[in-house]
Amino acid sequence: MDDLTWNRRIRARKRRVKYERFFFLLLLIVGLSYFIWDSVSRTKTPVYAMNKVVESIETGDLENFNQHVDLTAVTTHAYDDLTGDLFKNDEQLSMSERLLFENFYVLIRPQICQGAIQVINTRIDSGNWTLPEGILKGRQLGIDFELLLERSLIRNLKFVSVENIEHQGEKATADINIVEERTQTPFTFKVTLENFSEVGLQMSGNYFELFGETWKFPGLSFAFDDNSWKIVSVDNYKEFLETVTPLIQNDVESYIESTAEIVDTYNDIFYGEQMNFIELQRTSSGTLTASQRENIADYISNTIIPNLQQRQTELDKIPVPNGARYLADLRAQSTYVTIQAWKFYAQGISANDAVALGTAASIHKQELIIDQRIEEVIKNSAVAKNLPELP
Repeated sequence: MDDLTWNRRIRARKRRVKYERFFFLLLLIVGLSYFIWDSVSRTKTPVYAMNKVVESIETGDLENFNQHVDLTAVTTHAYDDLTGDLFKNDEQLSMSERLLFENFYVLIRPQICQGAIQVINTRIDSGNWTLPEGILKGRQLGIDFELLLERSLIRNLKFVSVENIEHQGEKATADINIVEERTQTPFTFKVTLENFSEVGLQMSGNYFELFGETWKFPGLSFAFDDNSWKIVSVDNYKEFLETVTPLIQNDVESYIESTAEIVDTYNDIFYGEQMNFIELQRTSSGTLTASQRENIADYISNTIIPNLQQRQTELDKIPVPNGARYLADLRAQSTYVTIQAWKFYAQGISANDAVALGTAASIHKQELIIDQRIEEVIKNSAVAKNLPELP
């Protein structure tokens, strides 16, 4: 065999080995790429997303929860369902007034939804229902966020199970079984999920050194979004409200009727106390004497506060239907706060203590907020027109 033939065979063998190594490496990379892609894609499914939502709620994993729930979209849909017919049964409003209120609720939707997101996130993270600070505190925005949250009923929901997850292209649906704990009403939420993930292979030409030679080889890389499938809406939330809210209202009406006599009796007592209190403060000079201060403090301690306590004692003896628990708790809270305000006022008026009087005024503002909340709950009940104003 001559040298030329020998050299040709040597070069051919090197090329064969080179290409065998090349295709072996290509096969290895493609196989590994498919394995990774398959593993990733199986975790990017509606079933996986729903399981993660349940897991995050049970474990308090806020980051995981937000990866699979689009709270901005969910709260926006829910807000529209909650406030869409908020004023339809208020016969005291004219059509123009009703439209004005409805437009106002549309304008404040971003702030309310942001507050709801904050409340839900805090609940997932800490297990507590905490009202947001800032513009939603009190009635700075013109609404009572606490009362709106109560009407949403989300604080009364108990998760049961997830079922019927169906995948339809870039969207999916699932059923979430829950129980509204206050009325013990079972309900199935229909939720929609959307696919936010982008899973796939990207090809790019690259040069690199391998086995001592330079190769041009298609580089493989993945592109996918960790957020993948997300819940974007609760499609029958309005139906849920229409199912449960009347049950709660019936309980509220029943509770109001059963406590009406107590409320009427003490309304009369409190009105008489108000007249006496005004009389005790009469002065020709504009300045209370030491004796007047003591008499006022004694009247508060020995008459006003005991009557408040007695009314609450009588209210506590009345059985409270589950749906009226919120109203009963508000009344008890109002009594407690009112007594605290009177105690500081008695202390301040007796000792001419400006700090104590200032504290009394501050607590009284809290009382007014609670009492207004009570009035709105009663107003929204079917028998509100026939009942006396709650003090």
